[in-house]
Amino acid sequence: MGFLRRLTSLEDKREPLAVALVGGSAEERRRLESAYLSNPKSRVIFSGGAENLGQLARSGKAELIEIFAPLEQRAALASLCLEAGVNVSTDMPPAAEPGQISVLQSRAGQRGLVFRVRNECLYYEPYRKAAEIIADEKIGYHTMLRMVVKRKQSPVPEQERGQWLLANESGYLALAEYLSGRVEKVFMLGGQTRSRPGSMLVGLKFQKPHRFGYLLVDFAPELKIRTFNEPVFRQVWATGTAGVVMVNRGEGQLWRAPVLWLRAKDYSRSWELLQDDWNSVYGAMVEESFAVLRQGRPLISGLGLAGSGLRYALHAGMSLTQGRELLV
Repeated sequence: MGFLRRLTSLEDKREPLAVALVGGSAEERRRLESAYLSNPKSRVIFSGGAENLGQLARSGKAELIEIFAPLEQRAALASLCLEAGVNVSTDMPPAAEPGQISVLQSRAGQRGLVFRVRNECLYYEPYRKAAEIIADEKIGYHTMLRMVVKRKQSPVPEQERGQWLLANESGYLALAEYLSGRVEKVFMLGGQTRSRPGSMLVGLKFQKPHRFGYLLVDFAPELKIRTFNEPVFRQVWATGTAGVVMVNRGEGQLWRAPVLWLRAKDYSRSWELLQDDWNSVYGAMVEESFAVLRQGRPLISGLGLAGSGLRYALHAGMSLTQGRELLV
């Protein structure tokens, strides 16, 4: 016990991580900056626009640069940091095309740098607990993944759905792989019903045998969730041969029903005490930054999983256009 205390004490005395936050003044940036400022393991050396990003990256003062930028600018700004030898972190998705992901992976690998992708889903405690339950086969052999998203905004024109999924739900599609493994095939159907015009159904065939799933996106004008952003409700059901695990999440509010629930044969449990505050994902990212760059621990959300989410979104759009199932 004494050794562990001394080891912890040494870790606590390590130099704080020097972080720069670069880009627009989005709410996400303010939340992440607040998390860095409140953690003694990090210090913010810069927070501002991207105009002088090249000079900042080459100065050698920042160990990690958090980039906040529109989708079409992320890959170029991240490349600039990598060329200067600085670890980088971007929003999900980090690029608009799979080829750009490959280039970023190659540059980061050649220089031994970390490229973190801020896919908030992967830092949300109930989703991580659900992944653990599935991996431990507490629901038996996992066979079906059901993911539902309800949004209050207007439906998306059919020809724009692939790009819309890329910008808005590629992180959630990456969560499908995080929970259930690699996807082998995708197909997308577009709903035209009067009650739910423009809904999207993305079917998923996983590489694991006898494992299927789908992502249903519904546009619900009546949706009422307290939030400063667009109201969104999400639900995940993972079914197995011996039970089911469910996660409910309403963005922008503390969900009052059990956020994580497991039911198996003659057994049921809910986890009311899990952190159900979405803002906790930013603190988890700060802790990960220190753990990865100071202690050499692996990333939770890197370019590999981000690239998968990007490909699933784009292939879903192509599937709708071509009217057939596509290999990913």
